[in-house]
Amino acid sequence: MHLVKVSPTFYNNCKIHGTDSELLFNESGRPCVLLLKLMYKGQKRSFVVPLRSNIAPNVPKSQYFPLPPNKNTRPGCRHGIHYIKIFPISKEYIQKYNIDGNIFLQKVNSIINFNTKAIVTACQNYLAQAETGNRHPMTPDIDGILTWLDPPKKQ
Repeated sequence: MHLVKVSPTFYNNCKIHGTDSELLFNESGRPCVLLLKLMYKGQKRSFVVPLRSNIAPNVPKSQYFPLPPNKNTRPGCRHGIHYIKIFPISKEYIQKYNIDGNIFLQKVNSIINFNTKAIVTACQNYLAQAETGNRHPMTPDIDGILTWLDPPKKQ
């Protein structure tokens, strides 16, 4: 697991296909945690989960992995890996997120690496819930993204 950013082309394709609702995007490239492979509907797929600076204080702790506040975290809010914002991705849309020289992001990356098992387990558990239709309303359209990301193969 490591920090990456998702290319603007991915977000543009989501917009074209009408699957951009609830995706977190910013022009500079929001850092995301790359979770190599998780099971979803019987298949292993690549997923990413964005880091969020301002998770509301009333959000259940089961929905995110807490990280130290960053410079954009408002008082009372939380910074972390927000599991409900998970979405599928393919490697063509993944870009390197440079953390060299950034002590804060290096610290975040080491926290993520130290807690990989807990983060992967929480994300996998959330995906299992989403498969059964028990997904948070703020979760991106996982199935919609998969329809254009992974179209059926022609016979």
